[in-house]
Amino acid sequence: MKTDTMRGGLARRALPAAAFMAVAACLTACGPGAVVRGTVRDVAGEALPGVAVAVDGREAAVITDLQGGYSVRARRGPAALMFMKTGYATARLEVDASGGGRVEAPEARLWPLPESEGVFLFSNYRYTELEHPRPLAYMAADLGVVHGTPVTPSGEGVAPFGGGVAGPEGPLLAACKLPGYDARLVRLRRVAAKQSQGVRPGSSGPVLREVEEQVWVADTPVPATMAPLDGADRTLVRIEPVEPLAPGVYAVHWGVLDGLSGIEPRVFLFRVLDPMGSVEAQDEAADPDAASREEEKERRRLENQKEMNRETDEGMG
Repeated sequence: MKTDTMRGGLARRALPAAAFMAVAACLTACGPGAVVRGTVRDVAGEALPGVAVAVDGREAAVITDLQGGYSVRARRGPAALMFMKTGYATARLEVDASGGGRVEAPEARLWPLPESEGVFLFSNYRYTELEHPRPLAYMAADLGVVHGTPVTPSGEGVAPFGGGVAGPEGPLLAACKLPGYDARLVRLRRVAAKQSQGVRPGSSGPVLREVEEQVWVADTPVPATMAPLDGADRTLVRIEPVEPLAPGVYAVHWGVLDGLSGIEPRVFLFRVLDPMGSVEAQDEAADPDAASREEEKERRRLENQKEMNRETDEGMG
C-alpha cells in the first residue's frame, strides 16, 4: 500500500515536469516564425511576376510582384520553398529559418518549358526541337542486323559543347517529359544497309524486295550525365556530355538503336559543326550522297518530261 502511494506521488510530481517540457518545446517550435523574402527570375535573368511561392508543399501560396519579389511566412527551422508558374519548370529552394525573424532567400531561377515533349537543343535562351525519326532494322554487311535511320539532321547544327563549360544560355541538351533516367548519347556513322520492303506490282499481291540505302547507325557511345533542371520532378532534364563533343552527327536515345524500343521508340538527332569549316563542306560531309540523289531526281524528272512530250506528240499525230 505504501509503495502504491509513493508511486502515485512520483507520477503526480512528474506530470508538471512533463507539461513544462511540452510547453517549452511548443514555445520554441510554435513561437513567432520567420518571414522569408526573395526574388524569382528566369534563366536569362529577367524578373518573373506571377510566380506562386508555397512553403513546405502547403496549398496556400503568395504571388511574386512585378519585380519578381515575394515575402512568405514560414515556421522556424528548415523550410522548402516551391516556385510554380505556367510555362516554366517547377523549382525548389531550401532555406534555413531556424533563427526566425527576416530571412533573405537566395535568388530562384526558373527554366522555361518547351511547347511539347521531346529532346531539344537550348541555345541563346531558345529551344530548337531535334528531329526524331523512328529507327528501323536493317541488314548491313560485316555488321549484321543494325537499327538506324536514313534521316540526316537538318538545320544549322551547333558548335562543339559539353564538359560542363556552358552557362545557362547554352548550348545544352534538354529532355522534356521523357524518361528522366538512362538516356544514351552516341556518335553516329553512315553505312550501306538493306531492308526488306513490301511492294504491290499490279494485282499479284504484295511481295518483298530488298532496298539498299545509306543509314545512320550507332558508332561510339559518348559518356554523359543527366541532371534535373526542375528539382525532383525531372520533367525537364539536362543531358550533358562529359567531354566536349567533336564535330559529327549524334543521337540521344533510350535503347532503340540497340534494338530496345519499349521505353522510347524514337531517336533524337543533332549535328555538331566544326567551327573552322564551312557550312557547305560540313553539309556534304554529313550527307555525301545528297548531291547524287538530287542529280538522280533531276534525271528522272527529265525522263518523265520526255515521256509526256512523246505521248502528247503521238496523240496529236
